[in-house]
Amino acid sequence: MGCATGTIKYSLFLFNALWAILGILVLIFGGLGWGAMPDQYAIGILVLGGIILLISLFGCCGAVRESPRMLWTYVSLLVVLLVLIAAFIVLNPRDVFKKYALQTVEDHWQLEQTQPGSMDLIQKTYSCCGRNSAQDYLEISYWNASVPNSCCKDNNCVNPLNLYAVGCISKVEEAFSDEATTSRYLEWGLLGFDVVILSLAIILAIHYTNRRRRYNY
Repeated sequence: MGCATGTIKYSLFLFNALWAILGILVLIFGGLGWGAMPDQYAIGILVLGGIILLISLFGCCGAVRESPRMLWTYVSLLVVLLVLIAAFIVLNPRDVFKKYALQTVEDHWQLEQTQPGSMDLIQKTYSCCGRNSAQDYLEISYWNASVPNSCCKDNNCVNPLNLYAVGCISKVEEAFSDEATTSRYLEWGLLGFDVVILSLAIILAIHYTNRRRRYNY
């Protein structure tokens, strides 16, 4: 049992190290993605990353110190996190980033008609032009039947072949076409990882609790 317990102990420590790295990555993702998603969604991701990081540190300490109390507290925290992840999977709306990006295109296109240049960053990022196509710019009188340089490869519209003919709405939909599937994989992967760590933590907590009881007799 000693060898098995040691294996579980160090496995739990390793998984918690990976759990901590995951928490840091979630925090980085939430920070870098600020502005590319709804604020409340970004805050939720940052909170989730912080919770994962704190729980992982608590689990590492409990495994190293072989403390039943810390391990059972850790198990309780993992159960709470498991419920939160499950609730997130059930309640999380689909295509959050896609819908936000599409709305951003709509908003910036409206601004473009009164503030030329508002679409530049979007057009450079997605290699697109206008809302639906380059034709959109020809309908705006102040452009005098021309398109901005951001609508062309390398900002060079002298060569007609450099023009991005596809509109930004279509490009954004294409860029986020796999968002729902990717999100599902990430969510279920996170849930499965939590279940594995929870199982190891329960086994270890039971073992150390029984061992302490034997020492008390």
